Amino acid sequence: MSTTVNIRRLEMHLHLPANLTNDITLPAHLETFSHVAPEYTKVLADGTHLPGADSRTDHVAVIDNATSLMWSVESLGDPNDPDSGISQDACERRCAELRLLGYDDWRLPTRKELAGLVDDTRHEPAIDTALFPRVKPRWHWTSTAAAWSASSAWVVDFDFGDVDGSHRGYDGFALAVRRAGQ
Repeated sequence: MSTTVNIRRLEMHLHLPANLTNDITLPAHLETFSHVAPEYTKVLADGTHLPGADSRTDHVAVIDNATSLMWSVESLGDPNDPDSGISQDACERRCAELRLLGYDDWRLPTRKELAGLVDDTRHEPAIDTALFPRVKPRWHWTSTAAAWSASSAWVVDFDFGDVDGSHRGYDGFALAVRRAGQ
């Protein structure tokens, strides 16, 4: 018996010997599963909300309705040279200093939060550009420390969708996030 369960990006493959298949019954909720793509709401600079499927790309943020996270849609880097990345510490400061849509509680996302934006059906960039039109296809810092070194943290690459660890002093970008509805 071979069963595949695809939950967003998590895949579980069970390859069981024939003599065990008669003794195992999958719970009903695992026997069939349909994936529903996340729904987003675009937010314009004046606070107007639009459906995520709207063709406009002049929005400044999106709300992931499944997670209740609000994301800025522009990569933050060196304020004097927007095409240049900055250290993880500098990215944390840029997010904390961001004042967007009247909110001042922006932060650097966790590894899990940021990796959740990777669109595995795309590359160069590996993110939906209709929702995130100004995200650079480069490494973006997370707030999640690497277990192997206090001087490293996790990064997400929006060029090909890789998730990796990097020294906190290396250049990267930030995508600010906050909890929507607060």
